[in-house]
Amino acid sequence: MKRLVILLFAALLLGACNGHGPKVTHDELSRVDSLVREADPAVAHLELKKISERFHREGNYDLESACLALMGSNYLNQWDTTGLKNVLDQMEALWLANPAKPGVGYSYYSVLETFYAVKYQDEPRGEDRDSMESNASRAIALLEQMTPDQWQEYRINPVWNYYNRAVEFDLMYDEPQTDSIEYYLDKARIANETTAHLDQNKRWQGDISIKDMQAWLYYYDGQYARAEKEMREVLALVDSVEAVAPNEVLTEKGEAFAFFVELCSNTGRPQEALRYQQLKNENDLERLSAERNAAVRKVEAQYNFARAEAKVARLRTGLILAGGLVLLLALSTIVLLLWRRNRLQMQYSAAVEALVETDEEVRSITERISVDRANKLFAAAEKPLSAVERKYILLFLSGRTTEEIAAAMHVKPSSVYTMKYRIKKKFSDTFPLPF
Repeated sequence: MKRLVILLFAALLLGACNGHGPKVTHDELSRVDSLVREADPAVAHLELKKISERFHREGNYDLESACLALMGSNYLNQWDTTGLKNVLDQMEALWLANPAKPGVGYSYYSVLETFYAVKYQDEPRGEDRDSMESNASRAIALLEQMTPDQWQEYRINPVWNYYNRAVEFDLMYDEPQTDSIEYYLDKARIANETTAHLDQNKRWQGDISIKDMQAWLYYYDGQYARAEKEMREVLALVDSVEAVAPNEVLTEKGEAFAFFVELCSNTGRPQEALRYQQLKNENDLERLSAERNAAVRKVEAQYNFARAEAKVARLRTGLILAGGLVLLLALSTIVLLLWRRNRLQMQYSAAVEALVETDEEVRSITERISVDRANKLFAAAEKPLSAVERKYILLFLSGRTTEEIAAAMHVKPSSVYTMKYRIKKKFSDTFPLPF
């Protein structure tokens, strides 16, 4: 798995707040942790902001910085550099004010390391690589000042700090820096074996990454038999994780197949290379389907995030309005927000439409439907129909069941029922719809 892992860092512990003020409950933290893992940036961001402000009031700066790190990761996943800079400014000020708290500095430098690593991958520049390396070294130094109990309290998995350093020395130099790779890979291996709070699934995921990198090291050194043995162990671990979480290791499986394609091609085994290429192609199709569904959810989440921020802005504006400016400013604000809302809606619709427009399965189902019948139905709508709504209407006209339509659109059947409700709202109550 020769790629950088964008960390969710060290936030959201399951215990108390070190005796400062009221305790953060297990349920509260588990709920926000789930929001982050399910990649709903709108709700997760607002919840993290609320909890980080609470930690600040209680004087619990380690946990405040951990929450800010999660917010930074949230912004980084959306490539919102303005939001990320604001969070980094907060984290830097917190670290300067609390130099005796290694957890505060660890969170700050971890976010900076990941930011510069992503920048370098996007556009390789020497100064970004230097910044990434210096911040990575600071983060690891602070990590090693903390105790294993603190790692558990803040949910830090040190394996990924060491593994990321190994990957950086592999990917970000013209020639892999094998000595440095082996040094940090050994540290990652020891951390994965000795960090007490990791469950079996996390250990398997760490083993997959470490063994994958070790296989490449053997390959670089010409030890092809050892490289093949190590990568077969990776596939065995992938099967173990897949039995628990089927979609979590599709990328790792594809990368293992790609490794075998290269290995077999370079060791005179073209038939095996062809077989692994076919396995990789099949895995890529499955991964692309999962990523397509995730992309739809991400577009919807980003739209919800923008709406939530607009709502906060409206409330803040309402509190400062006074006197004779109230009416004028309120009217101006409403016009601006309506324009912005319309623009966001158009962007959202365009993004979703782009994701479904090229779907061959939907096109094959709907291409035989009478154009005249479809156009008459569209014309009967009392409100404009979006491209996605028209696509669903064509599927309904095709006579497919709800389950078949859900499969064609790669959504849950409940989403099809929701679309039926939305479409009905755009026609008169007496109009005979095809469902």
